[in-house]
Amino acid sequence: MEMINEIDLLTEEECCLVSSIVHELKDLWIQRHPQLPFYTLGLASPYDVPQDKQGYYKKVKHYNSILLKHFGWLYERLANALTIKLGKLALFPENLALPGFHIFLEHKAFEQPLGAVHCDKSYMFHWQPSEKVDLNNPISFTQAISLPQLGGGMYMWDLQYAEVQGLDHAQIEEISHLRNKKFYPYKEGKLFLHSGHTVHQIAPIKKLQSEDERITLQGHGILYNNAWQLHW
Repeated sequence: MEMINEIDLLTEEECCLVSSIVHELKDLWIQRHPQLPFYTLGLASPYDVPQDKQGYYKKVKHYNSILLKHFGWLYERLANALTIKLGKLALFPENLALPGFHIFLEHKAFEQPLGAVHCDKSYMFHWQPSEKVDLNNPISFTQAISLPQLGGGMYMWDLQYAEVQGLDHAQIEEISHLRNKKFYPYKEGKLFLHSGHTVHQIAPIKKLQSEDERITLQGHGILYNNAWQLHW
């Protein structure tokens, strides 16, 4: 897969609609940082499984039913777009969390790096090596819904998971300083598709303005039983 693939998914009006519904569901947001306004709408394996794996599976049906009620059309479009792009059926396993939303509200702290330099490995929580699953070629995707006035995006390094396997975040960051880094700007309505095995990081937000927010639809996929299993 190329470093980044862009897919037209939503119109400007549809992005506004999704953003509005996300805000209507604010009571269901899960705060992911104790002091900062960083939330998710929906469960997410990287956050929820390490804390309580069984709890994650127990809550999936509840959160998925709410997301499907409000965004069923969006998930259908996402699955269709990825099926066409990847050449194999893309679907949503019932026992895993649907792709959900990252939500960052205005705070000066977000002008600094927002997360670890990392690879996406959420599939490790749910699949064991077997002939039915390809653990070497996962996908990750981000759909920009609402961006700050000066934009947002992702840093990616010329560095792959095979080179950093077994290392912690600090060690990966140390190695990344020796490699080329590139900024990929997000565009509202565009789906950014990439290999989760390329080292990456959420880029800091530039010169945050009052009322700025950053809302993205996030998810991952793994090829299992010859179909893409989309989840978060």
